[in-house]
Amino acid sequence: MNNKLDNKPSLPGPTHRPRQDEPLVRQRRELSLRPLWQLAPRLVSYGMVAFVIWVILSVMFPPVFTRSSERAVVNSPVNLVTTPVEGIVMKQVVAVGAAFKTGQPLMALQNPNIDRALLMELTGKQLDNQKRYEAAKAKLEGSQARLASTNEDIRRYQAAAQREHAVKVKGIEARLAVARQQIDQQEDVVNRNQAMQWAGAVSEAYTEASRNQLTVLSGARDAIQAELDGARGSSEAARSKVYMSSTDGAVGALTQRQEELRAEIVQLQAELTQLEGYGREVDKMVATEQERLDRVSNLDIKAYSGGIVEDVLAPPGTRVAAGATLMRTTNCSQPRVVAVFPRSLSKDLLPGAKVKVNVDGVPAPVAGAVAEILPRAPDGDQARYFVPFPPIEKNEIYLIARLDKPLPDLPGAGKTDRCALGHWATVSLDRPWYRGLI
Repeated sequence: MNNKLDNKPSLPGPTHRPRQDEPLVRQRRELSLRPLWQLAPRLVSYGMVAFVIWVILSVMFPPVFTRSSERAVVNSPVNLVTTPVEGIVMKQVVAVGAAFKTGQPLMALQNPNIDRALLMELTGKQLDNQKRYEAAKAKLEGSQARLASTNEDIRRYQAAAQREHAVKVKGIEARLAVARQQIDQQEDVVNRNQAMQWAGAVSEAYTEASRNQLTVLSGARDAIQAELDGARGSSEAARSKVYMSSTDGAVGALTQRQEELRAEIVQLQAELTQLEGYGREVDKMVATEQERLDRVSNLDIKAYSGGIVEDVLAPPGTRVAAGATLMRTTNCSQPRVVAVFPRSLSKDLLPGAKVKVNVDGVPAPVAGAVAEILPRAPDGDQARYFVPFPPIEKNEIYLIARLDKPLPDLPGAGKTDRCALGHWATVSLDRPWYRGLI
């Protein structure tokens, strides 16, 4: 019985059932036991593939992968303080690193050898005009004196001529009266002879002879009357300053001289007025030039805008030429950042585009806007800024951003960099790449 029981097939228990996840466990055990250095080549290959894919995509689609630039430096426009004239720098009013305001003197310049040719020329014109004025004035006074004398002569001669005319008229009037008296007497004779003829005492011839004598006397009277009318007309014309007779010849000559002197006096007065006006203009120019020379000889170089003195190129005692630069200044209220961007982002870097700037040493980013785009920056353009531009490569452009607020002073190499000038920064476009697709 026991043998039967022993020969009875026995059923496998749960501990003897084969497990389905046993291969996975075994595989995991084998992997856990495999050294990590055997997995390194595969991880490196995956990383290389991912890097190549990223490089290809960044080259093909730079606007998507390149939205910032780390080749950026904080900069500021440089204001050059120049001198309009040559001279010697006598004093520096504002020290290096000090701030100044608009209109504040920065330097004092002295020029003892300033060109005074213009002042000498104007002074010569002033003296020449004064001489001409004095000569014209003396001539005017002489003409006025001659005119006064001529007027007196005219009055004297005219009075004498009027007396002569009056005497002549009076004499003719007396002759006319005598002629009229003779005519009256002859008329009585003719009447008496006519009566005697009618009485038969005298002949008709005797009467006609007396009548002819009356006719002669009437003609003489008419001639005297005509002479009297002419004399009266000459007298009236002389009173009206129309000289017709030889008696008024001297007065006529004096009157002509009087008119000439009056015309000359009017011309001299006009010339004096012109010389006086020209003299006032020349005096004004001389005063202006003298004031300019005084100002330029001891010139105060003033600031046309506020800022900070960065460095002095012409210290006191330096002799400078006209147009030379005396000092360089910056204005911290106008901070700039010069960054290098790919040319492919030109359409996104339009003036006014918003950017964010992270400056080394400044904890928070600063907002700004694109102010200018330069395809290249020659020495002349870079000279307008305080810090040199970062180097540029092919297919790259310069972006100049204007910050919305000034930057604080940051510690530099052994000194304090005002307004963080010269510190490196990162400039990022404040606009996602997909906004350009909308």
